Amino acid sequence: MDKRKKINRLAKRLINISTVKGELNESELWQGILQLKESGFKQLVPLLKALRPKVSQAVAWQTLEVTSPTELSAGAIASLKSVFEKKYNRPVQVSTKLDPALIGGLQVRIGDDVYDASVSAHLKRIASEI
Repeated sequence: MDKRKKINRLAKRLINISTVKGELNESELWQGILQLKESGFKQLVPLLKALRPKVSQAVAWQTLEVTSPTELSAGAIASLKSVFEKKYNRPVQVSTKLDPALIGGLQVRIGDDVYDASVSAHLKRIASEI
């Protein structure tokens, strides 16, 4: 197996062992990296380069991005958080954005999954069917 594959495999393993209850634990990850450094691991820079996109992906899967045309109440945000934590069986952090172009409804993104229940999306679907 070539060095790149070994580095990628090690990066995935570091992410896995640094994930506690479905959430990437930054201090656990750094502890693993420091242990590798102290042990004399010579491929630290390639490992860090391989870790970067994997950490970004892990964070994306634990961040619920909610876009709405108006401010959401704290109760609505808490409800969405609860629903998606149950659906994905992991804790999620919620970030909100405003986009008046949605007209009504919501767009929700977690990782690569997108849930679009906005009025503008429904209108686009209707227009494409005509």
